[in-house]
Amino acid sequence: MSTNISPPGRGKAWLWPVTALCILLGMLLALSLKTTRQAASEGYPTRLPALRSEFRNIKEENERLRKDVADYRMQAEQLAREQASGISTARGLQKQLEEAKTLAGLLPVRGPGVVVTLDDSPKLNVSETDPNVIERYIVHDTDILAVCNELFAAGAEAVSVNNQRLVATSGITCAGSVIMVNARAVSRPYVIKAIGDPDNLRGALTMQGRYVDVQGLDLLEMIKIEVVRDPYVSIRAYDGSARLRYAKPIVRQAE
Repeated sequence: MSTNISPPGRGKAWLWPVTALCILLGMLLALSLKTTRQAASEGYPTRLPALRSEFRNIKEENERLRKDVADYRMQAEQLAREQASGISTARGLQKQLEEAKTLAGLLPVRGPGVVVTLDDSPKLNVSETDPNVIERYIVHDTDILAVCNELFAAGAEAVSVNNQRLVATSGITCAGSVIMVNARAVSRPYVIKAIGDPDNLRGALTMQGRYVDVQGLDLLEMIKIEVVRDPYVSIRAYDGSARLRYAKPIVRQAE
């Protein structure tokens, strides 16, 4: 007895491919839905109108930021100009302060000038006992003061005596046999340094009719004048007290 085996029906061959495709589409749909919900929960727009609105907002924000950057750049440039002006003003004030301190004798200075040495006359007899004769041959505070006045009158910009800078409050006095400069004792020889035009300063001390000539300091060999033409006369700063107890500045009131 023969058995006939019939081939599988072709009408059901599409079932598995279609089933697999449906499953794949379902997974994609679920993934898309999940992504959409997640985007919505995080605040991201999910529709075209929302995207357009968000684009406009971002564009407006960028424009505002661009204007802010331009404003900040202008402010930075203005601050830079003001800072440069402030630096220039500060430098000008610093220069004026240094000039004022130099005129006041509070800064050391150097320049061309003369060096004047005063000392007791070698012509004085060591055995001399007559005070009137001795007075004639020794240096007095008035001699130093007169020489300094002659130098200032000739245009000296800075003067010192034995490294004591002369300022507005300086005094040259005599306490017994000791000469005092700025209330400090100085001893012979008395070295007077002056900065200024060397020819003018030297001429002020050697011209006829001036103190050196009238007092005969050169004849008594009590004075030695050295003209320094190179800018190497150095004068120290005034190191005494610069405080004023009674003199007060006059403040000019605005009109």
